Amino acid sequence: EALILAIKAFEEMKKNPSLHGEPGQFTFGTMMKACSKLSADAAERNRLLESLFQQSCNRGLLSKSTLGQFLRHTPDEFSTKVILQMGGSKREIPPEWHRNVPGKHKPTPTERDRY
Repeated sequence: EALILAIKAFEEMKKNPSLHGEPGQFTFGTMMKACSKLSADAAERNRLLESLFQQSCNRGLLSKSTLGQFLRHTPDEFSTKVILQMGGSKREIPPEWHRNVPGKHKPTPTERDRY
């Protein structure tokens, strides 16, 4: 199945960064898009997108695109809960979540307003 292949490739990238390169902001956004389109059901999609969101934040790679994918493909109540549990708020995304993202790709107030 395509989703399993995508996840395996992503995991391999994380395990062997010297061979494949470190996952970056675009990798997380692409994986979110793949998971949202290829998941069997909403529960699986939400679980995968939550994990990717958390990983991107922990690595300081939450880009405008990655946040947009997360917000677009999860229910409002779910995404708000995840963001609040991780220490974000309705008004602010912690700077450490996007510390490794170039300025023009950082989340903007437009994306933040959604949740």
